[in-house]
Amino acid sequence: MTWMADAGVPVHVLRKIAGHGSLMTTQRYLHPDSATVAAAGDSLTAYLRAPRSPSGPQLRIVGDTA
Repeated sequence: MTWMADAGVPVHVLRKIAGHGSLMTTQRYLHPDSATVAAAGDSLTAYLRAPRSPSGPQLRIVGDTA
């Protein structure tokens, strides 16, 4: 299951696959390696360094407005 999580399968999907009743149970079985943890930190760093709009997030309507 850890390999599936490392491949990007969301934990709520892993919970269904494993047949667990709670996400906490599923999380007990996940054991990310140090490279995965480091990659998560790198992703967060890249996100925080990305340029932001000075006025904050911009919301827009998606889909048909008729």
